[in-house]
Amino acid sequence: MRILLCSMPDTVPQFSAKTWRAPNLAISSLAGNIQPHHDVALADLVLKRNNLLPSLKKAIEDYQPDIIGLSAMTFQFDTARRIAMFIKSLWKDIKIAIGGYHATLMYEEIASADDDNPFDYIVRGEGEETFRDLLEAMDGGREWKDIPGLSYRHNGRFLHNPPRPLENLDTLKLPRRDVRIWNDYLFSGKVLDMVETSRGCTMTCNFCSMNRMYGRTFRAYSFDRIMQDLANAKKFGAKYIAFSDDNITLNVRRFESLCDAIVEAGHNDLRYIVQASTSGIASSPTLALKMARAGIQIVFLGIENVSERNLKIMNKGGMLEKTKKAIDYLHCNNILIVGGMILGHAEDKEEDIAQNFEFFDKADIDFYGEQIITPYPKTGMRDILIKEGLVTNVNNYKKYNGFWANVKTKYLSSDDLQFLRWKYKRKYSTFFKTTPAFKANFLIVNLLRVIVLRPFYRIKNFFASIGKTERDMFEKDMKRFAEMNKFF
Repeated sequence: MRILLCSMPDTVPQFSAKTWRAPNLAISSLAGNIQPHHDVALADLVLKRNNLLPSLKKAIEDYQPDIIGLSAMTFQFDTARRIAMFIKSLWKDIKIAIGGYHATLMYEEIASADDDNPFDYIVRGEGEETFRDLLEAMDGGREWKDIPGLSYRHNGRFLHNPPRPLENLDTLKLPRRDVRIWNDYLFSGKVLDMVETSRGCTMTCNFCSMNRMYGRTFRAYSFDRIMQDLANAKKFGAKYIAFSDDNITLNVRRFESLCDAIVEAGHNDLRYIVQASTSGIASSPTLALKMARAGIQIVFLGIENVSERNLKIMNKGGMLEKTKKAIDYLHCNNILIVGGMILGHAEDKEEDIAQNFEFFDKADIDFYGEQIITPYPKTGMRDILIKEGLVTNVNNYKKYNGFWANVKTKYLSSDDLQFLRWKYKRKYSTFFKTTPAFKANFLIVNLLRVIVLRPFYRIKNFFASIGKTERDMFEKDMKRFAEMNKFF
């Protein structure tokens, strides 16, 4: 059987596809775990954003797949549906499966959609075993009703099988990187790849939908398997590795040992990007040192907010002192920080928005990963915000990517939130877009920020603002961002 697996082209405005183009690890893992007699190809459509449908059409004509699998996040689902309809309009006999977070959370709504539904199968939860069983059923070697985690069409309607238990990570084979159709993956001018060392998180953050995919569990791969995966990524040219773990610092002792194992295996010639909790980093005075020795260069740090009131709402109370300690540990080891910030809580006023940006500025956070709180489907935060009447966009999931304001506060409208996020980001943050800046020592980077880059951007903003109001510039930027993911 011939299989084509596709990730979506949609990107988040904070992460430009010009500087960040990452392979989709989920479809790579699916490809690595199907039966070896099948032919499979991977199409990361983020690499073809400017020529989407012709590139997809050529891939289908070249590979002539029997089934196409689409993986989509919530904000990418509309694109996935449109792509599926495009495929069906030209090749009605090709079967189409949809998987990923949105399909897992919203499978009943997808199945009951009254528009032209282009999907034949919905793969729910972790997909490796379910998709492998689906292919076996297509070959006639398995009953459809006996495949946990699968929704499938029968007599014109979808049937939903029981959920599948979580995967045994010890049995999963390495992702396949050799079957990617295109390979222009990039970060900071270098080849980027993705690796996971664990799955899941046991924390109770009510803005996160992770527990609907994995439950509140934490499972880890063996170090031997991780080292094999890193070696495989290097074989295909990787210079940067982004660890996709949901919370790699959940088990700090394990993470320290992993850093030691990376050094021992000689994989500290790579540069790594991880996402981590402030409590995890702050809990060990030796972790950041080990991370630096292993080659970890950038940490997306879940600061979330600096208001104790808002941290309690997110079930993350008492974190501010740990945040300060984590920032100090990372910066003392020359590790750059992308600060995760969540804005738009019920009691937020302009001064609360400003407070967060001012904290990031004074703490010398290197890059800002700010988001406006998003009422993602099936999260506790969504239920609370809807009950309080603060969700202004309930069902247009295309804007559910953290950039757009889909909520209001008791004092600020959605437009206010959008504007204030833009205003303070523009005031405080500085972007480094060249490889030397990412490689520079932390002290040099901050000297560049204070002495050169911040004045440069302020001068640039001054000349750009001549004859324009602040609102004019804001609306121009929002129009540009709104056009980013329009493909049809």
